[in-house]
Amino acid sequence: LFDEFSEDVSYKQRYLDQNAFLVYYTQGFDGPGRPRIDNDEPEAVKMTQQFGFRNEGWIAIDDARSEVDFILESSQAGKIESPRDLIKALDAAKTAINNYLSLAPPDVLDEAERKLNR
Repeated sequence: LFDEFSEDVSYKQRYLDQNAFLVYYTQGFDGPGRPRIDNDEPEAVKMTQQFGFRNEGWIAIDDARSEVDFILESSQAGKIESPRDLIKALDAAKTAINNYLSLAPPDVLDEAERKLNR
């Protein structure tokens, strides 16, 4: 799911990532008469959002798995743990996934929903 609607990382973005120190200290200068290399193009902004939401989703899912393991281990030891942290992690995962999907093409989401509701 998370890679289905993510923009590919562009050559420019790879360059910026690999040369962040240089870009920072030259303040994005890319030569006389050329625009700054670090300007925010719409594709770059969308890609940053997609990867951010994807990473937030995976972190929240991992947190939820850890909470399930903790609850199961506690119950085997005879302790009853509150599912509060599990619910919090699942809510964070849901929010991240919804934010990620909000950037997907609406027609694709509509088609997926129709297939789920069959």
